[in-house]
Amino acid sequence: MTIRHLAVFIAVVDNGCSVTKASEALHVAQPSVSQSVAELEEQYGIRLFNRLNRRLYLTPEGEKLAGYARRLTGSFAELDEMMRTAAGTAPLRIGASFTTGTVLLPELLRSNPEIRPEVSVCNTRDIERMILESRLDVAVVEGTIESPDIVQVPLMQDELVFAASPDYAADDNPVFILREKGSGTRELSDVMLNAWTRKTKQQPVVWETANTQTICALVKAGQGTTIISRSLIREELAAGTLSDTTPADENVRNSGVRTFRLVYHRDKYIDGRMRQFIDSACALRQR
Repeated sequence: MTIRHLAVFIAVVDNGCSVTKASEALHVAQPSVSQSVAELEEQYGIRLFNRLNRRLYLTPEGEKLAGYARRLTGSFAELDEMMRTAAGTAPLRIGASFTTGTVLLPELLRSNPEIRPEVSVCNTRDIERMILESRLDVAVVEGTIESPDIVQVPLMQDELVFAASPDYAADDNPVFILREKGSGTRELSDVMLNAWTRKTKQQPVVWETANTQTICALVKAGQGTTIISRSLIREELAAGTLSDTTPADENVRNSGVRTFRLVYHRDKYIDGRMRQFIDSACALRQR
């Protein structure tokens, strides 16, 4: 068994137990992927996948191996990164949720032009998982991080507001167009919306999408109201294409205040590039 065997096995698992998709992700031939899995099974005399109706299903033994394999491949990737960093060739793997990727990340990258970034933009839940699996070095998020293994450094406050087209006329069952479950913005939007529902006794209809641009387009077209970071729609508010419709109720307004955070694994090796990025992010707290 080699690290390559484990990496191929994890690729199959992460691609829906599909050899075809794993081979595409790894840029290798399908027979090579099948052979690696078969060699693991032969070495231990177990089945990692059940093969039913031309599909693969992970066995209990396969699930157990997947847990260990993730940790081992993650540690190997970190070792590989550390050695490449010593040679000055590794990118800094930076994660950002959709809001922080728009509001904070451009400035942080501009202030660190010598850092070669590899950026992943996804929701807070995915970022937390990627940090725990050593697939990201550092990230900036707006949502809640649950794991005690992740260091969280508060950076700056952000405010969510209700926003709608000036021409939008809501009825007794208004439409709210929100981010998808798992995003930091959706987490807080639900809190605000619940506070609004208790106050107004109205029952909103909720649409959801993972694309903030789509949300803004739908709202501008008069399809509903959204709950969004004020910092993302400053230009639209100034131009009058969107209006701030946040209720005056303090419970609703106060529940929309959140904190942007810098996060990284507590056991992460912090090299010079990462320290520089962290220091730049922490400088935002001085504003």
